[in-house]
Amino acid sequence: MSHRATPAELERFREDGFFVREAVFGPDELDDLRATVERVNAKIQEGADPTGARVERIDGKRYERVLGSLIKWDWVEGSTGIRSMEPFHHLDPRLDELVDDPRVWEPTLDLIGCDRVSLFTDKLNFKRPRGAPFPWHQDSPYWAFECDHVDRLVSVGLYLDDANGENGCLWMMAGSHRHGFLSGQQTGETLAALYTDVNALEDRRPVAVEGCAGTVLFFHADIVHGSQPNRTQKSRRAVYFTYQPAGLPRWHYSEARIPVAERA
Repeated sequence: MSHRATPAELERFREDGFFVREAVFGPDELDDLRATVERVNAKIQEGADPTGARVERIDGKRYERVLGSLIKWDWVEGSTGIRSMEPFHHLDPRLDELVDDPRVWEPTLDLIGCDRVSLFTDKLNFKRPRGAPFPWHQDSPYWAFECDHVDRLVSVGLYLDDANGENGCLWMMAGSHRHGFLSGQQTGETLAALYTDVNALEDRRPVAVEGCAGTVLFFHADIVHGSQPNRTQKSRRAVYFTYQPAGLPRWHYSEARIPVAERA
């Protein structure tokens, strides 16, 4: 079965910078993946010290490297909740296999315009009950410090839970990718330059990218996006993979990732 992007999806990607596919993953798969990411969360918690000396602080936000992953801790001081971890696929075989699922990567062949793709980076997000919003931003300025082919990156998000306005779903500024790199905020904080000054956009079209668990989102590296608070009592979890042409090294690594099926 082919999972290639359709002409309509390619047009939507060109015009809006993103498109979604609903019900790509079924209930049993999602139950397994949710259980897997919670096991990974517990594994990280065992090896972490979110209030200790290893924690790096930037603009009051806490970061820690644990088991080969950069952990971003909850923005509430003293909290031991994890907001995100990057990379994460190496922490469990099921997640490593997910990188190679054609339902995830195959449409990126058409979006990038190449015959084969490989992983650039991957990120696991946890938006727990009452979880904080994330400001408007582009991914490309974040990666551009160490990557000279940002224009050949496409990201894919898999919703592990239903995503809606109440639990802080992603919002996309439709069409903003056509402006390339945009100016960051000028607040004097270290991270402010990575948060987009949306007032510079004349044609702001914010779109809530809602979807049921199992939805897959494909989006451009330059599109402006962000999220609202989780006002519910349930978690909203999602995994993100960013793909690039095959053979290029992963972000922060010197070698390319070899697909599971090709390993000796």
